[in-house]
Amino acid sequence: MTRWDGAVPIAVPEGYPAPGQYARWRTRLGPLRVTLHDRVHTVVPHSRLASTIDMGFVHIEEDYHLSSPSGHGVELISENVVSSRVPGLGWLAVRSVRAGVATSMERLKELCSGEPDDAP
Repeated sequence: MTRWDGAVPIAVPEGYPAPGQYARWRTRLGPLRVTLHDRVHTVVPHSRLASTIDMGFVHIEEDYHLSSPSGHGVELISENVVSSRVPGLGWLAVRSVRAGVATSMERLKELCSGEPDDAP
């Protein structure tokens, strides 16, 4: 995860990800360093991962799943319901998450395609 998402593990249980697990990661939310609290609730091997994420003022219901619409190759779909724990900052939460997910998906694409990446 560190290579494509930039998150650094703080406390990640063995066997992660599995339903019911709670992991903590060090990451960035814009210019701020924050702890990402990841509560995994659904894992379907090679198909789906869903978690509740909290970091700073941002709350995310996150769902990643794989799809093969054309039967050739695989598409990773990221669905995120984003909200702010601070009233009035929902727009900033959405904007921050959208930017972070776009960057992570681009890095993951480079990693999977074998293209050189600049990720740490």
